[in-house]
Amino acid sequence: MKSIEQLVRKNILNLKPYTSARDIYQDGIFLDANENSFGSVIESDIVDLNRYPDPHQKELRKTLSEAISISSDKIFFGVGSDEIIDLSIRIFCEPGKSNVIIPIPTYGMYQVACAVNDVEVKSVNLDENFDLNLEKTLNAIDRNTKMIFLCSPNNPTGNLLSAERIKSLAKSFEGIIFIDEAYIDFSEENSFINQISDFNNVIISRTFSKAWGLAGVRCGYCIADDFVISLLFKIKAPYTINKLTSSAVREAIQNSKRKNLFVKNIIEERERLIIELSKLNFVKKIFPSAANFLLVEMNNAKFVFDYLNDKKIRVRMRSDDERLKNCLRITVGNQDENELLIKTLRELN
Repeated sequence: MKSIEQLVRKNILNLKPYTSARDIYQDGIFLDANENSFGSVIESDIVDLNRYPDPHQKELRKTLSEAISISSDKIFFGVGSDEIIDLSIRIFCEPGKSNVIIPIPTYGMYQVACAVNDVEVKSVNLDENFDLNLEKTLNAIDRNTKMIFLCSPNNPTGNLLSAERIKSLAKSFEGIIFIDEAYIDFSEENSFINQISDFNNVIISRTFSKAWGLAGVRCGYCIADDFVISLLFKIKAPYTINKLTSSAVREAIQNSKRKNLFVKNIIEERERLIIELSKLNFVKKIFPSAANFLLVEMNNAKFVFDYLNDKKIRVRMRSDDERLKNCLRITVGNQDENELLIKTLRELN
C-alpha cells in the first residue's frame, strides 16, 4: 500500500493554505478581521453572529467525537457531503490526467464533481443484485486511477454493498476508497465505520440531511485518516461551517434519541409501503431497501410518474440506467403522505 502522501497531488502538498484571522487568534478584542464590532442585525440565541466562526470546527468535532467514539482528528465537517466529495477529488486527482471509478447506477454527484474538476470517470456496472462487482472493478483500475466511489446503502437502488467486497477492494487498490454512507442511519450496524482504523485509504462520508431531518442546514461530515483530514482542512474555504449550522448540528447530536425515533418510524412506514405497493397490479418489483426510499419497477413508470405529478405528488424517475427502466424512486414520507400516495395509486389499479 502506498503512503497517502504519495497519492496526493503535488501542488496540494506544496500549497500554502489561506490563513484566516481566526486561524491565529480565538480570543481577545477582535480588530483583525474587518467584522462589524457593533453586533448583528438579527436577534439570535447564538452569540456573536457578527464574528466569524471557528475554521477548525473544534466544538463541533468534539461533540461528534464523543457521540461516535472516533477521535476528533479523524473528523471533518463540510457543507453537505457534496463539498467533501469535491474536496476529495481536488486533493487526489490531477485534472486532465487522473481517472475515478464509479460503479453504476449510483448517486449522480460523483460524476458531476469529476466533470467540474476535469477528471475522467470510468463506469463499472454493479452486479445483478446491484452489489459491487469486485472483478470488473479491479480490472478497470489503471495507473491513473486515484479514487473509487461507493455508495452504501446505494442511491437509487437502496441496497447495502458487501462489506467483505469493500474490504477486499480497499486492500487491493493503491488509491482512495470513498464510501458514501448518507443512508447508513437506517442500517447502522452495517456501517464501515468500525473498519476505518484498518484502512488509511478509506474516507467515509455521512450527512445530517436524511435521518437527522436537517436537509435545510446543509451539513455533512467524513471520517478518515488524520492525514487526510489535515488535507481537507488545508484546502477548504476558511469559514464553511457557520455558527447557525454548528449550533443546530450540535443540538441534534446531543438529542440523538429523537433521530433514533425518526429512523424507527421511517422503517415502519417503509415496510408498510412495501406491503401496500405490492398489492398494485402495475407494480412489477420492489427492490430491497436499507434506506429511507424504495426503488419500484412498474409496467409504465412514466405514466405513473406523470399521473402522480398531476396530483402534486413528487417522486423521481430513475430510468437513466437500462436496468432501471420503468423504475420510480419513492421516498418514505410520513404517515399522512404515505396514505395519500397509496390512495392515489389505488385509483390506477
